[in-house]
Order: sequence, then C-alpha cells, then structure tokens
Amino acid sequence: MRSAPPAPAAMEDFLFQVFEGIVIGSIYALMALGLNLIWSITDVPDFSQGGIYVITAYVSYFALTQAKLPFIVAWLAAIVVGAALSFVFERFLYRRWRGRAFTVLLSSIALFFLLANVAIVLWTPKAKILPPLVRGGVDVFGVYLGYQRIVVFIAAVISVALVHLFIQRAKVGKAIRAASQDREAAMVAGINIDTVISVVFMLGGALSATAAALVSPLYAVHPAMGDLPLLKSLVVVILGGFGTVGGVMAAALLLGVAEALGAAYISSAYQHGFAFFILILILLLRPKGLFGRV
Repeated sequence: MRSAPPAPAAMEDFLFQVFEGIVIGSIYALMALGLNLIWSITDVPDFSQGGIYVITAYVSYFALTQAKLPFIVAWLAAIVVGAALSFVFERFLYRRWRGRAFTVLLSSIALFFLLANVAIVLWTPKAKILPPLVRGGVDVFGVYLGYQRIVVFIAAVISVALVHLFIQRAKVGKAIRAASQDREAAMVAGINIDTVISVVFMLGGALSATAAALVSPLYAVHPAMGDLPLLKSLVVVILGGFGTVGGVMAAALLLGVAEALGAAYISSAYQHGFAFFILILILLLRPKGLFGRV
C-alpha cells in the first residue's frame, strides 16, 4: 500500500528547512575551504581561524553600526583584518615551528581561545544584534525565502567560485596546487614554499572573515560564535576530502541540510551532534572523504 503524499504544508516546511540548511552550509563551506587549503599544505588544521572568525565578525558589526559604512566596505574591512591576522600568525609564529606539527597545532588552539577572550575583554560577553541589511523576501513554491539569506548564499557561492578560479588559473594558485600535492617536489621545482604558505593562510583568513561578515546580520555577534562553525568546518574538510573545492562545497551543503532536517524532524536538541555522527559514519565507510583523496 502506497503512503499518502505529503500535505502541502508539510512539503513547504520541508523545502524551507532545506533552504535554511543550504544557507548555513554555504557559511561552513567558506571557512572549510580556507581550512582545507591550509591543512593540505601544512598538515595541520589551523584552529586560530575560529578566533579570526570572531574578531572579523566584530569588525564587520562595528563598521556597519558605528562607522555607518556600506556593507560591501564593512565586508572588505573584515577581509583585510582576517587576512592580516592570519598572515601575522603564520609569519611570526607558525613559521618558527614548521616541521613541529604538534607545536603548531597547540599554538593554533591557544590563539583560538586567546582571540575569543580578547573579544570578551574588548566587547563583553553580551551578544550584539545587527539588523537585517536586506529586508523582505520572495515566495517560491509556497516557501518564503528571505532576501538576506538569499544574498548570503549567493555571496558565499561567488566567493568559493573566485577562490576556485584563483587556484586553477593564477600562477600562485598553481603553485598552491603543486605544494598541496607534494611540498618537497614543489620546492625542487623552484616554488617558494614560504610565499605559497603565506598566501594560503591569507586566503584562509579572508574566507573566515567573509563567512563572519555574511553571518553577522543573521545571527548574534558574540565571543563564542566561532566555536561551532570551526568544528563544523573541520568536519566538512574531512567529509569533502583534501584537494577538491567542489568536494568541500558539496559536503558543506549536505551537512547543513542534514542538520536542518535533523533538527526539524528528529530533535533540535541533537542538531549540533548530527555533524559528528555523520563524520564517524563517513570515516568508517570512506576514510578519504566523500570526494577527495587521502
């Protein structure tokens, strides 16, 4: 006996949850792409990106509310700060301990907590709310889609596409690809690894800043806001696999949709646990990730 088709209201709710998942997944994709690039070259996940995410969210918030700058200018200001912080950390800290992966890992975790505490000292733990930058929405198949969320998704996709083109077409981008596949061989070929690693870290900081600037109008800005995005982005990197921009984007969207549907139809209490359940499942069945290489 066939089951009855979903009622219109149920279908609309399902589509709305899928859209919400796609939006949050696009934010995961931005941060995960930067982590993927850094991790694939240095063999170390850079936890400091979570702290950079927090600081640049505040940069965007104050640029919009205090300086009254247009959103695009606030976004660019966040990108500059994120790239600069990431460059400073790599140049003056990580480079000193290159080859000592555990030391670099511990220092990146320390920077993550340090930046979060700097945010508490400077701006208190109280959350700051940014009004929507784009009001209104559009009805698609009976589902109301807010313009603000549509803008976030489009901006995230464009950012990922630009990074992909940079890696594929630019001379430095080709050097990044070569170094991620075999760093020693790239050095023998004459590629300046120091420059490549600095560029990769700056890209990572810029992408974390982009994610923070886009998410600020949707959610509250507070010192602990980088915790879950960082962990989810690490999950996305592992799920998508190293060495593929498309894999990171697909894994991020899948994770975002799975979380949204799980929270809506199973329990919102376990919303943030679904990511780690999926991670364990994928590691058991496909250790190299869904789309990448080992």
